[in-house]
Amino acid sequence: MNVQELSITSVGIDVGTSTSHMVFSRLQLVKQMSRSSKKFEIINREIIYKGNIFLTPLVDKETIDFERLSIILNGEFKKAGIRKDEIDTGAVIVTGETAKKKNAEKIVSMLAAEAGKFVAATAGPNFESVIAAMGSGATIRAKELKKTIMNIDTGGGTSNIAVVSPNGDIIDTACINVGGRLLVTKGSELVLEKYEDAAKIVADSLGIELVIGKSIAQKDKESISKGLVEALVEVITKKEHISEIAMKLMMTPLLTFDGKVDYYSYSGGVAEYVFGKTDEYFDDIGQEVAREIKKQHKKAKLKLLEPLELIRATVIGAGQYSLQVSGATTLVTEDNEFPIRNIPVIVPYLPQENPTPDQIKEAIDVAYKRIDMKEGEAPVALSFHKTIGLSYERLKSFAMSIVSAVPTIVKNKLPLILVFSDDIGNSVGNVMKRETELKTNIISIDELNLREGDYIDIGEPMANKQVVPVVVKTLIFQN
Repeated sequence: MNVQELSITSVGIDVGTSTSHMVFSRLQLVKQMSRSSKKFEIINREIIYKGNIFLTPLVDKETIDFERLSIILNGEFKKAGIRKDEIDTGAVIVTGETAKKKNAEKIVSMLAAEAGKFVAATAGPNFESVIAAMGSGATIRAKELKKTIMNIDTGGGTSNIAVVSPNGDIIDTACINVGGRLLVTKGSELVLEKYEDAAKIVADSLGIELVIGKSIAQKDKESISKGLVEALVEVITKKEHISEIAMKLMMTPLLTFDGKVDYYSYSGGVAEYVFGKTDEYFDDIGQEVAREIKKQHKKAKLKLLEPLELIRATVIGAGQYSLQVSGATTLVTEDNEFPIRNIPVIVPYLPQENPTPDQIKEAIDVAYKRIDMKEGEAPVALSFHKTIGLSYERLKSFAMSIVSAVPTIVKNKLPLILVFSDDIGNSVGNVMKRETELKTNIISIDELNLREGDYIDIGEPMANKQVVPVVVKTLIFQN
């Protein structure tokens, strides 16, 4: 049966510094018959359930409470009326200060296993910046307005920054530790209950002492909030001299984009205050940070633009925009078990269009060394960016060269995962099966552009193996 349309159910789960929430989406895929590859494209994204906003449960300052989190998420599945076995794809995002918790990596893998048969476990400040810009609608607005928009997703612990070009492309990202829950008090006496390192960096610079269990003056809360936002504004306006405090707060390198920004849009929990959607007080500095954002933007004459989504931007981006789909001309042998998770991407740089077997082997060896891995110790995705030609002899030489370059993968029967930017996945896979000793454990997919340093999750092939869902991600857990 030749499938022309496909509907996929996706889930996004965001475990943030302040809040955790889920969004369920339906993605509609249609085979684009006008394309030579007949690839499936996502043509529509529909939110079918927006989950409630929950405070992220913690055992203590260092540890996420998985049991309580699991109960919350299971309750959301019931409210949505969706069973876990109905989930086709999605992403678990552990964001902001939560990504620094000592059990963050374990929580992500446990949630991924709990949430469905194929959910990507992801975290990383640049990746968050990208999906927040997409989930907030900043990419759509930039394209509609034909303007450059900088989206700043300010949550409890971090501000994830993305620069969106007038054609809707994300051209730069960064992240700074500025958020609304870096300092938490209790009661009307403003007794300090907890604070994060970023709040202490600013407090120390102002001569404000932070002592757990002691009261903090409202003016000191406001001063710390002002210092945090000043650092953020330094970074987003790309000041010539960035202060030492701002550099200490950075989680990534600074922005490199040096063009004009037309609008600044804010998403995330703090944006709910910025755009007057709530005045609920959570015993933190969210309201103070929001007030400072508005004040400093007005002072610097930076135009604010309200995005389509605020607090749910990251989780919508995770559920709807993290998925990519391979070309329709792929080859996946029957013996592979899915999902396959957390596969590092390596890029062998081939020297020419018709490389020799020795050159192919050397390119693969060097690519392994660049990510400090040895061939065969674990599965990797070999991503090829250059065309290798379509003649049978060239394909045969290429396939034989790859197999001879990965003897341990072949011997240990690990999956050999090949990813091509060109429409040749099926051709390479078939020639490999026909002309080499390798007959099993082949996954040869195409029309995906992966970068070195990416990780991918590969889901169960669908639509008679015409569609291979792939989530491309970056796994970064802060120490």
